[in-house]
Amino acid sequence: MARYIGPKCRKCRRYGASLCGSAKCAIIRRPNPPGPRPLRRRKISDRGQQLIEKQKVRFAYGIMETQFQRYYKRAAARPGVTGNNLMQILEERLDNVVFRAGFGRTRAQARQLVNHGLIAVDGKKLSIPSARVKLGQEISLTERGARSEYGKILVEEIRSRDVPGWLEIDRAALKARVATVPGPGDWDSIFNPNAVVEYYSR
Repeated sequence: MARYIGPKCRKCRRYGASLCGSAKCAIIRRPNPPGPRPLRRRKISDRGQQLIEKQKVRFAYGIMETQFQRYYKRAAARPGVTGNNLMQILEERLDNVVFRAGFGRTRAQARQLVNHGLIAVDGKKLSIPSARVKLGQEISLTERGARSEYGKILVEEIRSRDVPGWLEIDRAALKARVATVPGPGDWDSIFNPNAVVEYYSR
């Protein structure tokens, strides 16, 4: 299955949560699912609800199914709670760290910054969105990114953006460092990692 490139907010409305990360998400204005309204409400089975929870996580982080399954297997092989391990792996992705640090308004924009070679890890350009950012590593804009028009705009915009506690941010220098490992409470409350584990455990 190829990566979904259709209207992002269509998925937000489909799964009943803002997955795109935009402050202007269409679900705010139109909370009902896309398409014609059903004549009667259908009851969703437990399996169906687990699928919805899995899809919510997958679409929010912009990951294809095969890659998501690899992440799950990696999380299951680790000691500890599998659901928390899975979310930790997703949070440590470079594109997500760029988003969490406030360098991008959405994960999609953060992915684009990485793909275009505007992000550096420990001073070296890294253009792989799925790369893992380890504890203590520092992300910043490359020289080209800092000189770009976006870099100049970001200096002003990043001042008003919230940053999670597991990241240390230097807004003036546009640098962020992974201070601690992300844990429960550091990812969005709309996600239910336990339901994802139950979906793959069958």
